[in-house]
Amino acid sequence: MTMSTTVENISETTEEAAQVFARNAVAVGFDDLPEGVAEMTGKAIMDTLGVILPASTTSVEARLLAEHVLDFGGKGESTVLGFGTKAPAWLAGYVNGAMVNCGDYSDLHPDAAHISSPVVPAALALAERQGGVSGRDLITAVAVGVDLQCRLTRAAAAQPGGVMAPWHPAPVFGVFGAALACSKLLGLDVNQTVDALGIAFTQAAGTQEIVFGKDSTIRGFGHAVPGEVGVRAAQLAQLGISGVRNSLDGPRGLWNTYYRGIYDRELLLGGLGTRYDVLNDGFKPWPSCAFTHVFVDMVQELQRENGFAGDEVESVLVTVGDFARGQTEPLEEWRRPANSMLAKLSVPFTVATVLHTGNVTIADYAEEKRVDGEVLAMADRITSRFDPQYNFVSGAGFPGGEIEIVLRDGRVLRRQQPRAYGHPLKPMSWDGLIAKFRDCAAYSARTVPPADLDQAVEGFRTLESVDDVGALIALVG
Repeated sequence: MTMSTTVENISETTEEAAQVFARNAVAVGFDDLPEGVAEMTGKAIMDTLGVILPASTTSVEARLLAEHVLDFGGKGESTVLGFGTKAPAWLAGYVNGAMVNCGDYSDLHPDAAHISSPVVPAALALAERQGGVSGRDLITAVAVGVDLQCRLTRAAAAQPGGVMAPWHPAPVFGVFGAALACSKLLGLDVNQTVDALGIAFTQAAGTQEIVFGKDSTIRGFGHAVPGEVGVRAAQLAQLGISGVRNSLDGPRGLWNTYYRGIYDRELLLGGLGTRYDVLNDGFKPWPSCAFTHVFVDMVQELQRENGFAGDEVESVLVTVGDFARGQTEPLEEWRRPANSMLAKLSVPFTVATVLHTGNVTIADYAEEKRVDGEVLAMADRITSRFDPQYNFVSGAGFPGGEIEIVLRDGRVLRRQQPRAYGHPLKPMSWDGLIAKFRDCAAYSARTVPPADLDQAVEGFRTLESVDDVGALIALVG
């Protein structure tokens, strides 16, 4: 177990971490990326772009936001994905960032949650604005940005007792990761990159209330700000506007202000340039909260092994830890979630869906499905119990769970799993990710012609050979 760093035990001569990250980002090239990093980053880019597209038709809020932003007008630089209309790059980054998590479908690192979705929307928007950005250059920029996002999140997890900090890592750390990726795309030097990180720091904000609050649908917009700030911070630094120089380690910098000076400096800086935690990233096979996934996976495994249908189920008992307990109790509330976003969080509703249909898809969270009588009747057969062995511990990955299904013929089926499909130890294949991407594209407000979709899939599959990623974005945007 690594030791936490506090403000008291950092030497006055310790170099500002923003300077270290800036210097590394400027120096690294595509050929410097360790084996596997380019491929995994390419997967993250494709997956992130893909999960943005469905929000254009499945999220009323996303459509209203897109219409609001497009009403501003301005120079058409970058695509508002799913709608096929262009806006100024920083506004396109904002809308695409807002849409990236509307479906709760973006990538999922077991120790750092969503590491690509705060970074990729900004990088895509700026790359399209710049024009002529190669796949190799995009991969390199996203790799350093995602690496920073992951390092910040993991370093912050070193809180006493594994207690979750109140800050939401996607918007708070995302502005740094997005700004670093965009600085790399613009070819900024070290001082300009430090400035960009310092400018981004002034916008770092957002608490976990966006996750736990049940009275709004704004939760899906949690990754919006990095998409805007990343583009804008890098552009302002390029113009010569200076930012905070000690944004991470300063007396009123990120760590001292947001985390009481407590973080893990080894996780933050150790192996920089050689250790890329994107290699441990995971991708979601189902469009719902990660804490529901182990139960979806267990139901599907039991169905494959025992061949039962939903109408054969008498009762279901799910065993959950503390975090999933908050998405299970009170049962009456979570059996009938008040909106689609809460449905994606609900363990009973999601388990009922997979028992009833055999899978969990984007369409299963549409309004008509949320009030489907047969799904709700199945949810009424689901109860829960708490077991602290499945408690969430920050930095220790997403916990497993147990399920017991009693069938009407008297059979009792039980399963326990430490992790779900999509976890890096149980990963999705390229074929699985491509199937997911195609399915997401089918929900785009702008119809994607089959030939264009095929070309886009091939382009993302071989992203390092693409000469201009803007042309690739145009195929599906």
